[in-house]
Amino acid sequence: MKMNDKLKLALIPVVLGVFTAIAFIFGAKFGIRYAYNAESLSKPQHKSFDGESDVIAARKMSDVLHYVSKMYVDTVDMNSLVDRVMPQLTETLDPHTAYIKAEDLQITNDELASSFFGIGVQFNLHNDTVNVVQVISGGPSEKVGLRAGDKIIAVDDSVFVGPKLTNETVVRKLRGPKNTHVKLGIKRAGVNETIDYEVIRGEVAQETVDAFYMADDITGYVKVDRFGEKTHAEFYEALLQLQTEGARRFIVDLRNNGGGFLPVAGEMLDYLLDEGDTIVYTCGRGETRENPMEVLMSRRDPIISAPIVVLINENSASASEIFAGAIQDNDRGVIVGCRSFGKGLVQQQIPISGGAALRLTVARYYTPSGRCVQKYYGKDYDYRAETASRYEHGEMTNVDSMKKAAENDSLKFKTCKLGRTVYAGGGIVPDIFVPLDTNMTPFAKKILLSDLIYDFSYIYVDKHPSEVEAYKKSGDFVTTYKNLTHSSVYNEFLAYAKKEKNFVPSADEPQMTQQRIMRLLVSYLIRSIHGSDDHKQRPFYWSYNLEDKAYQEALKAFVSPEMKMILER
Repeated sequence: MKMNDKLKLALIPVVLGVFTAIAFIFGAKFGIRYAYNAESLSKPQHKSFDGESDVIAARKMSDVLHYVSKMYVDTVDMNSLVDRVMPQLTETLDPHTAYIKAEDLQITNDELASSFFGIGVQFNLHNDTVNVVQVISGGPSEKVGLRAGDKIIAVDDSVFVGPKLTNETVVRKLRGPKNTHVKLGIKRAGVNETIDYEVIRGEVAQETVDAFYMADDITGYVKVDRFGEKTHAEFYEALLQLQTEGARRFIVDLRNNGGGFLPVAGEMLDYLLDEGDTIVYTCGRGETRENPMEVLMSRRDPIISAPIVVLINENSASASEIFAGAIQDNDRGVIVGCRSFGKGLVQQQIPISGGAALRLTVARYYTPSGRCVQKYYGKDYDYRAETASRYEHGEMTNVDSMKKAAENDSLKFKTCKLGRTVYAGGGIVPDIFVPLDTNMTPFAKKILLSDLIYDFSYIYVDKHPSEVEAYKKSGDFVTTYKNLTHSSVYNEFLAYAKKEKNFVPSADEPQMTQQRIMRLLVSYLIRSIHGSDDHKQRPFYWSYNLEDKAYQEALKAFVSPEMKMILER
């Protein structure tokens, strides 16, 4: 290693130590505000004041950066240095405080925005190729004729495949300013030559309610992917549409919903809770329940007073937990599934010089009964792997283990209207627990833990173009489901699994294995064939939920003792 390289590496801990002071500076800025000036700092002796150490630390930071910039032996790219060091700083605070580089900020903000400018497709990277999963209705790509299942193999006459492709590089290439042009080379099943399209980038609506449909004659189902800028409006429209179709009770599916905007969750709960019901309250540094940072309450009588069941799982986090916690604590509905993720920290996004941003944890949120659902985090603790440890300890498969974990890890609280016992300290514990189904053969486990089903769904569509085209033209995904749920499709998959991985079922493989594999495979095929309809991604979710255990338990929950108690209130 060169001496200059050694010096640069030696500087990083110094700068990191200096940047650690920023946390205290921001704490002062957004908690208690302190007054100081340059003259007072120059005095050799003065009376100590609150926050003085923070001010001194800030001056240290300024001094070190100044000397590195002006006097270091080699030219230093200070922006690059800061961008490398800041993520290390934020990681030492809590799991959700984050530094966002300027070039990543727009993509990060777009994730929750109601719209952005682009070509209007949802994609997956598969075998180093961009596969179009869905063409967004009314978007630029739909207007020129792109289809679900198309492969983008060239962009602006340059090859766009290979191992260097990432989701971020694809997004940066396909999104851009309004009315700019991008040329796409498309590979389509059944067509030998590359098809060229020129797409004019335009505004693309970003839908966050993935699907809604009638689960049975009286039950409306709504799947919410995340809480974005306009999720409350999408949610409201879905509820009203389902009411006109006969819904007299509702399932709200928040599984794998990682959260989003807290006020949007509040807007959605406004449609369901009684006026004056507490939705959530937050406490920052030095604040208490009696003197919180903010209290969010329902502002109107409910637009929907029908029974509610909320589905959650171990990946339901943040705003999802606010939603589920408010429904549970206000005795408004029944929560079904397994314990949620456990994110009870509130972030504020603060602009930083140079176009970057700091997403800083400024408070904890509490459910109406007073529960903080934030799970433990700390030094030398694998926070992200905590949900995996639940499985290892039996919590994901056994209701007694789940209740024991909840009681050991948290305090007991009482709901606001019926005084039912609920738990805090590590996610929302459901009223009705649904264990993971782990009774699988070795062959089933190998298949479901691999990418074979996903890969085969693309291969099948490519190999059966006329059949797939007929399904598309019919638009009847129910008939497509019945035709694809067939032993011939399964046998074709078994041949593929043997060829690719030498995975072969045992001679006495149970029928349940075929059912598990076909559930996922047919759902992927239906998504590739039918995409979305007037109820958004109804075809995929309708197919996938048919044999989903948690979904079935949600339907049963409407006649459960827990729901009976709530309805009799």
